[in-house]
Amino acid sequence: MKLRALDRARRRHLAAGLWHLARARALHALWPAPRIMARLRAPMPPGRAQPPDPALMGWALAALGRRVPWRADCLVQALAARLWAERSGTAAALRLGAHRGASGLVAHAWLEVGGMPVSGGAPSASLRMFDAAEGPQDAEMH
Repeated sequence: MKLRALDRARRRHLAAGLWHLARARALHALWPAPRIMARLRAPMPPGRAQPPDPALMGWALAALGRRVPWRADCLVQALAARLWAERSGTAAALRLGAHRGASGLVAHAWLEVGGMPVSGGAPSASLRMFDAAEGPQDAEMH
């Protein structure tokens, strides 16, 4: 990816994405899992910044997640997306799911803004989503 070839909006989203991804990784290393999950599920505070473009947000997090030298798996990316959405007060929903893979149970986390996955990519058809109040659901239902 050549930065100079990217338009201003993509460069701005990459810079913001890198900041939030680094912050999310630091919090992931410092906080216990229950605190991370509480932050991901907390009500959205009022924002102070311009809302990110959900499509560019997802693109930036995916591109950066493949290139940063630290762990940037689905949970770290979901936390980064949440921190990013918080800056603007953009409504976001945490999604959790799992499916049986060749090596056993595989879990996945992602954040949606406006019903669009902005971290972790689109859920696979075999993924069973979990909602704290309702239990397992088919991924297609969301």
